[in-house]
Amino acid sequence: MSLDRCASSRALHIILVTLGTTLAACKGTSTSPPIDASLPVLSVPVVDLARLNDFLPFGLSSSPGRLNPTYELRTTSDTVSVRAAGPGTVINILANPEGDSEIHMRPSGAADYLIIYDHVVALQIVLGQSVPAGQVLGRVGLWVPGVGRTELQVNRGSGQSAVALCPRDFGTAAFNAAHDAAFGRFPARGASVCLTNLVQP
Repeated sequence: MSLDRCASSRALHIILVTLGTTLAACKGTSTSPPIDASLPVLSVPVVDLARLNDFLPFGLSSSPGRLNPTYELRTTSDTVSVRAAGPGTVINILANPEGDSEIHMRPSGAADYLIIYDHVVALQIVLGQSVPAGQVLGRVGLWVPGVGRTELQVNRGSGQSAVALCPRDFGTAAFNAAHDAAFGRFPARGASVCLTNLVQP
């Protein structure tokens, strides 16, 4: 066998051994990544939690056959600011019959999710705007005279297949600790900020 042919054979042998080692290392692993593995991250309470006068948890039975799909936060004043819990883009703003607005935000890097801020007035954002966590969106809507209200909802999917998930599932440790502490001031509302896993919104 000539030198050139020997060198070629050795090179081919090295390639085959390397390929075999690579395939063995990959055996049993999936090569197709999930379509969207990203999740929203909630890091900022939407209102000053020290100013709550009630906290209706996710999954609370609000009426026969209906579970609350949000953190419903009622405040001691209707002048409290509403802030973005996480970064995202404003994709829709709906007018509510109560005279306030519902803001829909697509969280950054999490296309299958929708963050909804309901009952907001005096809006400080516009459609299409990119919003960082903590930016003021507006003020709480009016619940009853002297009491404000806003809601934080996290939906996965869209249309008839959409489900609401507890905001706690997406909160940072600090976000969750702050809400757990605030909720602890309203023991009559239940044992946890999440009373169920998911709700049909």
